[in-house]
Amino acid sequence: MYEIEELIDAIGVPILVFDRSLTLKYYNDAAKTLIPSVKKNLAAESIFNDKKISTQILRCLDMGQTEFMRIRYKIDNGTELAVNMKSLHENNSKIAIVALNDLSPLSEAKTMRSDFVANVSHEIRSPLTSISGFIETLQGPAGDDIEKRNRFLSVVAKETDRMKNLVTDLLSLSLVEAKEKRAINTSVNPELLIRMALQTTMPLAKAVKKNIKLNIDANLPDIIGNQENLHRVLINLIENAINYSSEGETIRINATLTENDNEFSAPALRISIRDRGEGIHQDEIPRLTERFYRVDKSRSRNMGGTGLGLAIVKHILVRHKGILSIDSALGEGSNFNVYLPLT
Repeated sequence: MYEIEELIDAIGVPILVFDRSLTLKYYNDAAKTLIPSVKKNLAAESIFNDKKISTQILRCLDMGQTEFMRIRYKIDNGTELAVNMKSLHENNSKIAIVALNDLSPLSEAKTMRSDFVANVSHEIRSPLTSISGFIETLQGPAGDDIEKRNRFLSVVAKETDRMKNLVTDLLSLSLVEAKEKRAINTSVNPELLIRMALQTTMPLAKAVKKNIKLNIDANLPDIIGNQENLHRVLINLIENAINYSSEGETIRINATLTENDNEFSAPALRISIRDRGEGIHQDEIPRLTERFYRVDKSRSRNMGGTGLGLAIVKHILVRHKGILSIDSALGEGSNFNVYLPLT
């Protein structure tokens, strides 16, 4: 008897063990966590509140199943379980081993996949519909009107760029997610990294008449990181600051070492990108790194944004064990802080 209890305690999956009278004989800690009300000597029907489960357990005992019988079941808190059962002999009598698998993560993954496909379809369908409409117009009488033709072709080019940006960001996000759990064995120089990102984004800033002020502490130590990935993080954040700040405003980039006054409570590198734009409502800040989430949808699309930039930032920082902290208030601008551990 003790050996069975010892065995199920060693299994991470929630396990319930019933005898021939459908009374609970044993259970492990994982089962108690999943179903807090469970205790010894309870009837199967009172645990599951479902005659179908009890009937199947009895059938399992009668038939002496050598393979697991599978049933789906939803407990009171809405969690969906896969109930797997198998009969074994114990001291000349049969017992039913019932394993419970939480299907919630699988259901959530399916929902996320479905939402992702729907969002991608929507993002692609909009520019395709626009392009299709203009092509149809150009194939008609409007094709002979040089002014209209040039205007329509300009819109077609813009929508084509939108789709190209979307495909590029989707590929980037896929690649970042695929490498999220891979260890990093290279180091980067923070100052060089920031200056490279600044060089890449400065033409955009000048084109829309924005200023960038840089302040980097002297002698910053190298950090463990992938230079290409962290370069992408900084470009995405700086471009966001450029796009969402007012004309003539100054974007401030600061890089400094912090001791314990940071998200790690340990020494870390902090790179902050601050703009003086419209700011973000507090309710929207937690959702900023969701795929395709935009605070201002029309403005983002007009700028060629895909809604994936901050999602890419989040996944890159996960791989680097870094943290993105966002401080913002309406009318006061936003401050995006990237924290990277020194070791």
